[in-house]
Amino acid sequence: MTIRVLSRSFYVSLLTALILVSVPKAQQTITFEEAVRIALDQNTQLRQSVNQVRLSEIGVQSARAAFFPSFNVSSGTGTNFGLSFDTNVGELRTTANTRFNVNAFTSLTLFDGFQSQANLRESRLNVTAADLALERQRQLVVFQVASQFLAYIQASEQIAVQEENLVAAQQLLAQIEEFVRVGTRPVSDLYQQQAAVESAELAILQTEQLAQISEANLLQVLRLDPLGDYEFVIPDLSDELLVPEEYDLRDLYERAQLQRGDLRSQEVSVDAAEQGLRVARSSMMPQLSFSAGAGTSFNSGIEQFSFGSQLDRNRSQSISLSLNLPVFNRLRTRSQVQRARVVYENARINVEATQQQIGVEVRQAYLDYVTAQKELEVTQRQLAFREQALEATRERYNVGAATLVELTQAQSDFVQASQDAVAARYTIFVRKRLIRYYTGELNPSLPLFE
Repeated sequence: MTIRVLSRSFYVSLLTALILVSVPKAQQTITFEEAVRIALDQNTQLRQSVNQVRLSEIGVQSARAAFFPSFNVSSGTGTNFGLSFDTNVGELRTTANTRFNVNAFTSLTLFDGFQSQANLRESRLNVTAADLALERQRQLVVFQVASQFLAYIQASEQIAVQEENLVAAQQLLAQIEEFVRVGTRPVSDLYQQQAAVESAELAILQTEQLAQISEANLLQVLRLDPLGDYEFVIPDLSDELLVPEEYDLRDLYERAQLQRGDLRSQEVSVDAAEQGLRVARSSMMPQLSFSAGAGTSFNSGIEQFSFGSQLDRNRSQSISLSLNLPVFNRLRTRSQVQRARVVYENARINVEATQQQIGVEVRQAYLDYVTAQKELEVTQRQLAFREQALEATRERYNVGAATLVELTQAQSDFVQASQDAVAARYTIFVRKRLIRYYTGELNPSLPLFE
């Protein structure tokens, strides 16, 4: 009976699994704003940065607690077995004496060479640095999503260009078939155009593959299920977003130096490292502490006093004030100071390196944007000229004044010009946003396509 029940359960589970696999998942529509929200929630590096902020905040709590007094309670009990002299009868007896004690102790550091104060300031500065690094990481996530999203959009637009090229090739093929049928064109033109149609279909497949790669990269950035079905909504890249802007390189550099979260985080880290150096130096100064304690005990061998009476009679209190003067601790303090000084110098070097890096990044982003402006103008003029050339060549071919090779080349040049124009539009949009990213002005809370 048990075997039959297990078998039925197994088949039910198997049938359920097959049904779940066979049922297609619902398609999820994702806009750019939703993609940014998903990335900000699920990005691995960003979540690690959030955890780093939490760790820094825990460090502040620990540093603040160093100003509070400590309080401990201890208790113990034990039994001794063996010979002992009984004063009541004046002879040795084998006894078992039980002992019990309880003590309370508190201590407070009155002066530690300002170590606690420096440690608290260092912890607070670490929180500030972690917050700034987190904000920069958020900007990086938005920029990564925007780059991958735009790469996918550009690949999708290229598919549309190739599909238009295929339609034009098929229309020309039908026209050539009619020319060949009436004998106004050689059959070789038909064969060449049939090959051109196949080439156009192959170009669509290759462009679709590039779009699939861009989509896979976008899924990776968003940490979405690779087996899911997604539709990414292409935002409207209006002409207002492509209006050229005038930038001053020096102004961009100065804005970046003031606003870049990674640079500000490292500058705060220098201040934190300076406080760490003060913490290490404080070990060279004397330390003053106050302590107090109280306790009581019980011994079963003292039979004339009860448990409660002994606890009352055996009470004790203590109070002390201690001063610790460091004289020689095997150069441990000196080594700690040297390490803290190296950490401080490295933090300063990191700031200088980041300042240099920011200058190079801003300069390159500025030059790339200037180039993108010229490319947009050139590609737009080139597309207009290629379209005119294609129309003229098509008319000449229809009247027999041009060969199919010339028409095919004109069509190829037009397709290339269309691809270049699409790429230039998205390139200049990305380059404008790159300037906002490298100057630290990219706001993750604001829409990118407005």
